[in-house]
Amino acid sequence: MDHIVTANQLINIKDTILENAKTREKENQLLKKCIFIQYDVIEDKRKMLVLFSKLKSARYLYDFPVEENIKITPTYELVEGSSQRSNQSQVENAVTRYIDKQLLTTKVYNSIMKVSFKLTRQEVIYLINTFLVHKSEEEISEIIGISKTYLQNIKKSCIVKMWVDLEQYCPQDD
Repeated sequence: MDHIVTANQLINIKDTILENAKTREKENQLLKKCIFIQYDVIEDKRKMLVLFSKLKSARYLYDFPVEENIKITPTYELVEGSSQRSNQSQVENAVTRYIDKQLLTTKVYNSIMKVSFKLTRQEVIYLINTFLVHKSEEEISEIIGISKTYLQNIKKSCIVKMWVDLEQYCPQDD
């Protein structure tokens, strides 16, 4: 990873998702029913709503850089076999947790960008209006100009495509 996601990238996430999808618009297709019936779409959507809520909150909770080319270099090495007690202060631990949150936000952002290249225009509209703007399915179907019944195929395809890349960041029910 070369850089931490910037504040501008987090603010402009909707526009970037739309632009990315446009570049592959002609190649991308909805998944077939035989694929998305293998997933628990309702549960996966619920988990991703939590993930997107955390992502949206992160831009207010953490200080993301404005500059585009910030390098992150490790300042520690892993030494196997040592069982030395940590000599970090509480402040150092707090800073480490803070940076870990920034790095996690960056990883999630990058995964969303990766997914955005796989989505159809209709799936992108669903993604943005469901996970970022929180509109109802009825409103989304009106925006796209389709029936709520057909929207279900778009919804399921979108959620499965997203789930494949974002599952690792979603809360796991143990």
